[in-house]
Amino acid sequence: MAKNRRDRNSWGGFSEKAYEWSSEDEEPVKKAGPVQVLIVKDDHSFELDEAALNRILLSEAVRDQEVVAVSVAGAFRKGKSFLMDFMLRYMYNQESVDWVGDYNEPLTGFSWRGGSERETTGIQIWSEVFLINKPDGKKVAVLLMDTQGTFDSQSTLRDSATVFALSTMISSIQVYNLSQNVQEDDLQHLQLFTEYGRLAMEETFLKPFQVSWGKIMVRS
Repeated sequence: MAKNRRDRNSWGGFSEKAYEWSSEDEEPVKKAGPVQVLIVKDDHSFELDEAALNRILLSEAVRDQEVVAVSVAGAFRKGKSFLMDFMLRYMYNQESVDWVGDYNEPLTGFSWRGGSERETTGIQIWSEVFLINKPDGKKVAVLLMDTQGTFDSQSTLRDSATVFALSTMISSIQVYNLSQNVQEDDLQHLQLFTEYGRLAMEETFLKPFQVSWGKIMVRS
C-alpha cells in the first residue's frame, strides 16, 4: 500500500512522495533509487520486469493519476545519467531558486561515471514518483527515466534502435542528448530509431506513442 507524505529532502526543500509499504512490518521503504524495468539479456533479447514496473505505477497514490514520463536518450558516455541527476535535484527542490545547490555538492541518483565503458543498460525508472500540481490544478505523476546509450561496443544497431524506440513510445517528453553540435548522422539516427518504433503500429491496433514533445539538447 502506498501513502503520501511531505518530507524534507536532502537539498532542504519539500516534496510530496508516494511510499511503498511492506506487508510484513508496515514500514515505508524510504530509500529511492533507479529501478531496472527493461533488461538487456546476453543474447541481445529484452525482458520487461513487470513486477518492478507495477510496484511503481500501481501504488495506491499513483494508479489513478495521469503519468508524465520524462526520458533522456542519445549516444553512450555523453552524460545522459548526469543530466537525469540534475532533473532529480530539481524535482526534490522545486521550491528553492537555488535548487542547483553548491558547486561542490555531490550529484547523486542515477549511476554515472567517467570513462569509455557503458554504465546504464536497458531502461531504468526512478522509484519515487513525483506528484505535481499543474497550473490548472490537476495532479500528474512525473516519472524520470534513464536509458541505455546508443552505439556502445557491446550493443548491436538493433539493440540501440529497440531501446531508443521503446523509450520514445512511452515518453511524454524525451530529451535527445548530443555533444558539441548537431551532426547529420545524429538526425539520421534519430529518424532511423523513431521509424523503428513506428513498426509497432503494424503489430497492434493501439496507438503506441504518447502525445509527446521531443527536445534536442546540445552540450558543450
